[in-house]
Amino acid sequence: MFYIDKQDGIILIDIVLALSLATLFIMLITESSMNARDIFRRAHERNELLNIYESHISEARGLLPYEIYSADGFVARANWYGNDRVQTDIEVMATTSRQSVIFTAVNAYPFVHDSDAQGTSLCSVNLISDPQNILITPITLPISSLLPLTHLEVRGGIAYLSADSSKASDSDMLILNIRDPLHSYILSAIDTGPGIVSFSIAGNHIFSAAGSTVAQVHIIRFDNMYNQFLEKKYQIPLPYATATPPFGSSIFFNKNTLYLGTEKWIGDEFFIIDVSNPIQPYTLASLNIDTKINDIGIRGDIAYITTSGMQQLVGIDIKDKSYPRIIYSFSPSGWERQDGKIISFFEDKLDMGRTSGGFNIIKDHELFSWAYTTLDGHMDIDGSQSLDIPNGVYGIVIDRNSVYVATREIGKELQIFDTSLSTSTMVSYALPVLPQSMTCDGDSIYVLGKGASIIYKINSKESN
Repeated sequence: MFYIDKQDGIILIDIVLALSLATLFIMLITESSMNARDIFRRAHERNELLNIYESHISEARGLLPYEIYSADGFVARANWYGNDRVQTDIEVMATTSRQSVIFTAVNAYPFVHDSDAQGTSLCSVNLISDPQNILITPITLPISSLLPLTHLEVRGGIAYLSADSSKASDSDMLILNIRDPLHSYILSAIDTGPGIVSFSIAGNHIFSAAGSTVAQVHIIRFDNMYNQFLEKKYQIPLPYATATPPFGSSIFFNKNTLYLGTEKWIGDEFFIIDVSNPIQPYTLASLNIDTKINDIGIRGDIAYITTSGMQQLVGIDIKDKSYPRIIYSFSPSGWERQDGKIISFFEDKLDMGRTSGGFNIIKDHELFSWAYTTLDGHMDIDGSQSLDIPNGVYGIVIDRNSVYVATREIGKELQIFDTSLSTSTMVSYALPVLPQSMTCDGDSIYVLGKGASIIYKINSKESN
């Protein structure tokens, strides 16, 4: 047996405490060293990720919708964001680890000139499908109700209206301020000749399809809203000198190019016209459709047209504008009576509406919807969803959640569906007029009445 006196006990405690602190210090140094190495490794990997990103981001920024770029652990996939932007999803993976980072970028559509986008309708409707939240506001126009209005576009509360009157003195293109629904007023008006049936806005030009055999295209310039002038009339080439020219019936502007549709005649009905210099348009190519073209829309390298014939939706490859070719067509039942009427795009969706043919047959649907299913932007033409819409479809607006349809079904002139076109989601609203044309601007939808000088503005109370 041995004893430790008080002094020795204090010394022993000091030794034990010192050893414990030393052990703790060594552990802290070791852990700090491991943390430092881990931080250094992670920083090195992050630096590698950023180097890979910087090496390939320029290629990603140039992607068109549905294109993919992949190299050295960098993968970028592009899709539509709205109708005039491209969303690019980028994943970068380090080669030395499983670490990765994900970026999402939204850019303007590549290679688009400023003038291409200035006339684009920017839609962010997203109405709430609740009768208590929908606000329908009539806008009475200071125009004679006898003036047959044909087409409507709205940009920033400014309405562009075309007309096709039998009176030579009547205006056929009008620009109006409709920002105050109670006090709309005409900013300018012009008479270009026999009348305008459809038009497309680009920058300070209005490219219009004219109901004329003299010139199917009327090009209007407006340097401000108060002054319009007819800059150029253009007649399509005739197959032979004595051929009777057709009327223009539809038009679409895209990338300094006009896509013109005409009524059925002895020659071609689909024309591709270069308007990079608006005062010197010239035809690049044409294609025989053998029926009237009612509407035209462009998505990527494909032109979609609706017609009055058997092939009521036609897809035309326009990658080489000098040699357009039909790549697919859609012929739903009822084509003998009904016309393909209207096209609407939104991101990966294309919807088509058609007329009822004078009376409704339930199995002959009027509203059709497709989704793009392949990376090159093509769609399964036979994989449509469809609905019966009595009395026909005369306007379509689409957003990410809903499809807004202008119909001539009495008491249900505005109908809203989810994007699957489920009838269980349908909400309808009555408008006191039959729709003639439908468009959107920002968070509002505008419906032009047939045979009436009135526009109905439709939005949610929250956005008003």
